Parts: sequence; C-alpha cells; structure tokens
Amino acid sequence: MAHANVPEGSRTGSKINAAVIMAAAMIFSASLWAMAICSTAAAQQEPAGGPATVDTMIAVAQTRLHFQVIEGGSPTILLEHGGGMDLTEWKDLAPRLARETGATVVSYDRAGFGASDLPETTNTMKEEVAWLWDALRQLGLDGNLILVGHSFGGWMVRLEASEHPEAVRGIVFVDPFSVEFVDILGVEYLDNHPMTGKLPFDVSDPSKLTKYQRAIVRMVGAGLEPKVGIMKNTTVPKGIPVVLITSGLQTMPKVEEQEVWRKAHEQMAASIEGAVLIVAEKSNHMIPWMQPDIIVESVREMVAKVK
Repeated sequence: MAHANVPEGSRTGSKINAAVIMAAAMIFSASLWAMAICSTAAAQQEPAGGPATVDTMIAVAQTRLHFQVIEGGSPTILLEHGGGMDLTEWKDLAPRLARETGATVVSYDRAGFGASDLPETTNTMKEEVAWLWDALRQLGLDGNLILVGHSFGGWMVRLEASEHPEAVRGIVFVDPFSVEFVDILGVEYLDNHPMTGKLPFDVSDPSKLTKYQRAIVRMVGAGLEPKVGIMKNTTVPKGIPVVLITSGLQTMPKVEEQEVWRKAHEQMAASIEGAVLIVAEKSNHMIPWMQPDIIVESVREMVAKVK
C-alpha cells in the first residue's frame, strides 16, 4: 500500500486544550461528560457550496438513530465517533473527505448520544451493530464501505467488519481502543481507571441524570469484560487495506500507560495481515482535530484503491 506524502506524520509498516482532549474519546472516559460541549464547539460549519447533506432520523428495532449523509459516489465512507462523543466530532472532516474523495460520507450518533434517541434497554455491541446495519440498509448504503473509527469507534468498526465482511472494502483505525490494551493492563485496572471506566458523577438517583449522563451509564454497562468477550471473537477480513493511526503525544495520565497504549497498537497492527501503522507525531488522542490530514490522506488512498 502506497503511503507517500502523508503530512505531519511518520509511518512505521485548530489546537485544542490537551488536558480536555485526553479524556475526550477514550472508550469509557470518566471525563467524557465534558466533551459533548467541546466537540460541538470545535467543529466548524461546512462552507457554502459544499456537497449536499441529508440529515435524517432512522427508526430501527428499539430506537431511532440520527444520520448525516453527504451525497457522493462509491465507495461509502462510514465514520464512527469516539466513546461519549457524537457525529459533531466529524463535522470538519466529513465534508472534507467528501470533497477530496468524491465518495458518499456517512456519520451518525450512536444510541443515546447526540440527536439519537436513548433506549431504555441495555444492549450489546452486536445489537447496536445490527441496528446500524438496519439503518444503512434503509439508506441503501450497506455495501462497498470504508470504515473509519476513532477510539471506541475503532472497536465498533472492527466488529462491523467482522459481522459484515462482504460489505467492507477497507478500515482506518484512529487511535483505537484495543483488546491488546485490555490484555496488558487488565479489565479490573481499566474498569477503575478515571479515563476508561470510573464515572465522574453520582448515579445513585437516575432521575437526576441528564440524557447524556444516562447514555454514558448505558455505554459503560457491566464494564469491559462482556465487551472484550465479544471483541476477542472478531476477525478483520483478509485482503482489504487496513491503516492504524496511533497518537504520538501522551494521552494517558501515566507515561507507562502511554507506552502500553503504543505497544498495544503495534501488536494490533502486527496481528492484521497487511496493516500499516502510522504515528501522528503531533497529536494526542484527538487526531481527528489535531492532525486530520493524516486521516484524509489515508482514506483518500484507500478510496483510490477500491474504486
């Protein structure tokens, strides 16, 4: 896979407050409650004259999901936001990807986040992928997909590719949460970590929680163990291009945790046939905001390969 001229990154196979960003899109971050405001504030409006965008709610089994579709050609680029965030994470990148690739670009709010409805039930990741695929079918966009997932969204796109390998043409993992990371540090450690499990608010009276807080509680659920059980049974389809972009700046509170984060990404990339690891040297976890050019170039190359 060619990788020439990727800006501001090194390949191995608007500035935003770093302290806030660190907590922004980690899988079950205790500081995520603050990020809905930050993600919305950081996103800019699409310039006038850009590609047409369809904003719609799609009814699926137990809820309604909010989608934005920038109309274009094939393939379709599907963007999965980080944990505790919503589609506004992609508000700058989505129209840019559409302009620079000519592809259709889809972003959406996972259940409970953004404008999507909050289900009263707790559902597995597999069930939520099934809801997504139901919605994509209704949109006529359930095939010829390039998946782009940031943080917890990296887990989601891996599961989507495993569940629907015939539909996926390529994957870009953006500083993804990984089973390898959990395996090294352990479920108990991460379930009690302020960035990956421990909630920053009192949940003793659910009636006092905001929709966003209830969505976070629902996402955390029973912790990492059941999610890891699902993810360990996933496979990445063979023969498709895969890129993993890892942060070059510290994201985790402790240096040794950051070293494990990088090691986990190296192990993950090595486990996927043909995967290429890219280091976003000037970015912490929020690569979509800090070094978006690396994502754009990776997706653009992938689109050119699959067209």
